[in-house]
Amino acid sequence: MIEDDDAILGELLRRQAPPARDPLFRLEVYERRERALFRWRALLSSAFVLAALVAAAVGAGAMGSGPSSTARVLFFGVLLALAGGLYGPRLARLLPFIRR
Repeated sequence: MIEDDDAILGELLRRQAPPARDPLFRLEVYERRERALFRWRALLSSAFVLAALVAAAVGAGAMGSGPSSTARVLFFGVLLALAGGLYGPRLARLLPFIRR
């Protein structure tokens, strides 16, 4: 009689147990997170390139025409690209905290 009660209790406990872990579900979640992070980084990189192009165009318009002004604009563009390469990853980590 006790064995029957144990079997019934064991069956009831198995019914209430949480489902087994699904490794494919975990992979899908990781994939979604990585895709969202990639989209965010791509958007941030595109915004930086657009800002650098606008700054170069404004610099070219303000300096006039000629080889010396072209060299200045190129130097300014390279300087912006280096600054973005150095500070871009830090800014990308900081921006999610700013959005909250």
